[in-house]
Amino acid sequence: MALAILPSVWLRNLSLLSYLSDGGVVATLTVIVCLFWVGIGDGVGFHPSGSALNLTHLPVALGLYGYCFSGHLVFANICSSMKECSQFPFVLLFCFIVVTIVYSGVAATGFLMFGESAMSQFTLSMPQQYVPSKIAIWMMIVNPYTNMP
Repeated sequence: MALAILPSVWLRNLSLLSYLSDGGVVATLTVIVCLFWVGIGDGVGFHPSGSALNLTHLPVALGLYGYCFSGHLVFANICSSMKECSQFPFVLLFCFIVVTIVYSGVAATGFLMFGESAMSQFTLSMPQQYVPSKIAIWMMIVNPYTNMP
């Protein structure tokens, strides 16, 4: 892992790392498409089962949501690198709205496909014999490498 990350600290122009970050966006979108592909095209289907709200696991769920929406150290850098810093609140709000919609859509789709038996990562619940499942797993392996910086 160190050999994979080390060359990124030698770059003179760190804006080149934004292309690596774009790869993370593509990998994430690919995983989402694969989830829908397995649900719609490969016969898993959508069959809700179980309770959608489990209050005993609410603290864990809140912790996961808190982790997903906090701790972003790059916000100050994004604001300072913008042409018009006055647009930063709008950009931030827009990004959080898009991410909330994506998270909610994936959560609802995962629940409709796997019910209460959904694992902590929905890719672990996907049937391994399907090509989109294999693509999704490889994208989950690639994704951390695109978020290194």
